[in-house]
Amino acid sequence: MAMEALQTKVVEYSPNSVKMLAQKHFKIAVEVKALPGYDDLNFLLSDSAGKRFILKIANADASLAELDMQNSAMNYLDQQHFQPYQLPKVIKNQSGYEITALQDKHGRPRQMRLLSYVAGTFYSEHKRLNTTHHQQLGVLLAKLDLSLQGFSHRAASRHFDWDLKHAESVIRAKVDLISEQSRRKQVLTILSLFEQQVSPFKAELPQGVIHNDVNDYNLLLSSADEDAEVVGLIDFGDMVHSYQINELAIACAYAILATDTPLEIIKTITLAYHQHRPLNGAEIWVLLPLIAARLAVSVCNSAEAILAEPDNDYLMVSAKPAWAAIATLLKLDAKSASFELQRLCFSSNSPSPITADNTQFERHQHILNQREQRLFKTLSVSYQQPLIIERGQGQFLLDENNIAYLDMVNNVCHVGHCHPAVVAAGQTQMAKLNTNTRYLNDNILQYSQALLKTFPERLSVVMFVNSGSEANELAMRLMRCKTQSDELLVVDGAYHGNTNKAIEISPYKFNGPGGEGAAAHIHVVPMPDPYRGEHKGMSITTGQAYALPVEQAIVQLQQRGKTLGGYICESLQGVGGNLIMPNGYLKAVYSAVRKAGGVCIADEVQVGFGRVGTHWWAFETQDVVPDIVTLGKPIGNGHPMAAVVTTKEIADAFVTGMEYFNTFGGNPVSCAIGKAVLDAIDDENMMQNAQHTGDYMQASLQLLKQQFDIIGDIRGLGLFIGVELVEDEQLTPATEKAKTLVEWFKSRHILLSLDGPFSNVLKIKPPMVFNHSNVDYFIEQLTQGLSQISK
Repeated sequence: MAMEALQTKVVEYSPNSVKMLAQKHFKIAVEVKALPGYDDLNFLLSDSAGKRFILKIANADASLAELDMQNSAMNYLDQQHFQPYQLPKVIKNQSGYEITALQDKHGRPRQMRLLSYVAGTFYSEHKRLNTTHHQQLGVLLAKLDLSLQGFSHRAASRHFDWDLKHAESVIRAKVDLISEQSRRKQVLTILSLFEQQVSPFKAELPQGVIHNDVNDYNLLLSSADEDAEVVGLIDFGDMVHSYQINELAIACAYAILATDTPLEIIKTITLAYHQHRPLNGAEIWVLLPLIAARLAVSVCNSAEAILAEPDNDYLMVSAKPAWAAIATLLKLDAKSASFELQRLCFSSNSPSPITADNTQFERHQHILNQREQRLFKTLSVSYQQPLIIERGQGQFLLDENNIAYLDMVNNVCHVGHCHPAVVAAGQTQMAKLNTNTRYLNDNILQYSQALLKTFPERLSVVMFVNSGSEANELAMRLMRCKTQSDELLVVDGAYHGNTNKAIEISPYKFNGPGGEGAAAHIHVVPMPDPYRGEHKGMSITTGQAYALPVEQAIVQLQQRGKTLGGYICESLQGVGGNLIMPNGYLKAVYSAVRKAGGVCIADEVQVGFGRVGTHWWAFETQDVVPDIVTLGKPIGNGHPMAAVVTTKEIADAFVTGMEYFNTFGGNPVSCAIGKAVLDAIDDENMMQNAQHTGDYMQASLQLLKQQFDIIGDIRGLGLFIGVELVEDEQLTPATEKAKTLVEWFKSRHILLSLDGPFSNVLKIKPPMVFNHSNVDYFIEQLTQGLSQISK
């Protein structure tokens, strides 16, 4: 039962007394040897012909119904012809009963059972386990669960601490019994993982009666040889009605003990299981957290046992393998590992979780029809066959079948979809207070202090709004108040939002389909594109060359007697094609703008909050400090909030007598969520991850570029990366091939989209928890996709 497991107990039933019980109730003359046991007293009986039996005497507190359930299950499986596996057979006493009632010397009832002996080598004692054995284990588990599907018993619904259905409450109740703080923290991490990645899926996990303890002492091999086969299963004492996936999780938890490659073993067992009893999407998604939860329950129960028997050194020693397995598992990203399991099981050679009927197609069509009737027709959808997305977790989005898609484009859910700390912060504050800023509240002060701490010192005042578009509108008002001018320089191809004013300052919109061109006070300067533009490369010379048209535009304004209001630029070009500006560009532009009396506005709505890896803000990579910075998208991890950060001088110029009030901007819930996002970035070293993972991806892409001429350019900082696809050396945009590639990625469960003036740039802006494993899968699929479109 327990991971800390089997010990021989001093019992009142001596071998001689057991010998007499065997003779009296079963008419067999045997030799008796006491065996280890957790709850029951176990004895090995051998008769003169060499035939062996297991006699079990239950403890005084054992439930008669539960003992009957064990017998009934073994009998049921025997009738199901659970081949080729050997199970104990129940042997009736001389009166024809399967359970013999006894009384111990204290007058307490004890129940005795006799079972046939199952020969073999314990899985735990086999020294040469290999992939074949893991595959055989998976097959046994699947056949066991399939055979038990028709079995039921009133005792199976018992509440049991070893039932993973109750892991959350068991861990929560016992985790404080773990004395070592670092280990207690590990278990709490598993608890958090369970709450996020298991609890939301419980309703979608098939249930049934399960063995619940296929551990390495209950599983038997035919011999100790390398070519031994899995032949038997014993000890049905932990049976319970629970999630069927728990059977697989528990077996995997034991199978990975004392190994450095747990995921490979889990994958082997799981695939073999799935090929015989297909798993659904939810079962695969929760498997790894359930394995971790089994280990956590085990060490919690060990801690409880150690408190009861503090002098029992064996309890501490036997818990060590579980702790080692926990440490190894926690090095994995559970969501990425679940994604690997999903891909393994739902490949073309394995059963699919998708039903063959038209229900899902009809649902898709219904939603599309309803959108067309009720929503603006300008609201687009992604992909030729749009996805229904119902859940988000980490760097993954899950569809209606709980099939995960690797999200490589959603820079809004910055610290990961449904980050538990961010969700908890919003829930807690929403349950306490949400109101406007005319009432005093500490949240806005705490958050503003934490946010401003990430900026250069002169950017010391913040105003909260609800969206990036709104932030850029406010920036325009600040510019107007400071300079008394609306004359604005904007970068070609830039996008700053969807309101009237934001569209007015966005060449991507006003020069695009349905646009009306630039207003008289809007002046477009060239996009500083080091790959496709007039000036090539990332040198300071190139940067200054792109800054020259800005200087010329300022001179032209002055010659017409106009005063410059300012210059706005995304710190990294987003819809322009995920461009990185050449060195020295912003420094030269900012100098020219300030000399003309204008203000410099940095739009960090898409690229801020540590995405570049080396700095909190992308403008810092150009060694400049703007006068106004606009923030949005990632600031609330999907919660609608945004901000404008500026200098005290500009903020003071905004005091004109007209009040600026924003009903929702800076409300307590938004501030609590925003603070949780900042904390997550810091606590989980997300900037460092962005830098390391981004560098790894760019290095991998550069190797791929040597193989495929269609890759024209790779650029990026941190987890802001663009891959431009071209047809030839003249840089003809490979737009149609890029669109085909995006659909290919979707078929391989990767979500990507395109940007750039010609829609030929793969824009890569994943949540900041994106990791090396995710990069490897993306590169693998990009390689295959490019091979397909290059034929």
